[in-house]
Amino acid sequence: MRRALSVLVISALIALPGLPAAAQGMERMMVTSNRVDESARVRAPAVYRQIPADFVMVALTYQSATRDTAERRKELETMFNKLKAKAEKTAGFSLAGGTLGQSMSDINTVLFTDVFTTDYSGTGRFTLTLSIDTREGESFEALMKRADQFVKSIETSGRAEAWLGDSQFIGARDVAKHRADLVADIAAEVHGLRDLFAPARVTLTGLESRIITQPSGPLVLEIFIPYTLRVESGE
Repeated sequence: MRRALSVLVISALIALPGLPAAAQGMERMMVTSNRVDESARVRAPAVYRQIPADFVMVALTYQSATRDTAERRKELETMFNKLKAKAEKTAGFSLAGGTLGQSMSDINTVLFTDVFTTDYSGTGRFTLTLSIDTREGESFEALMKRADQFVKSIETSGRAEAWLGDSQFIGARDVAKHRADLVADIAAEVHGLRDLFAPARVTLTGLESRIITQPSGPLVLEIFIPYTLRVESGE
């Protein structure tokens, strides 16, 4: 079945605690990809850049309905450990704890007991966030197929079964490196307006804000600084 590819404009800058030393200081932007919010696009400033997404994130859930409580827990803990081991040795895949799109925790700080739950029916489950790095020229469908193959390659224990969530988030690493180019683009816009409406006074505020990102395609992001610009003609 072909997945629906629409986008919801939610700009979220989050810090990832417990990142390895090589990733310290890295900014990660996440935006969801569920539906279009055109009003948010209208509010976005005119000057922006497009960049490719570096990764896609999706919730990965394992569950077991084994009746014996101890056996059910053992099956899922086994899958938790298998999943971690598989991700650690597979390039381009990583895991995190927390809730997809809300909070993130480095997988090495997450214990099985932190994520394991049992519902009223006796079904046990745990959910982690699976991150898949993009590949140049790869479609969204192909990337999600890789994710599915990754999950299916892990041999299940007992009655445990797994599935990927319906919502995906796309994002880019180290977005701050684009700030200088964005500011230069905005400056060119200001100079152009001054020339076009001369004599005119152009007021610009908001450049101290962080870079915001929103999806413009399945694996493409628009990035911008949420500035405000006002032009007052001297005529």
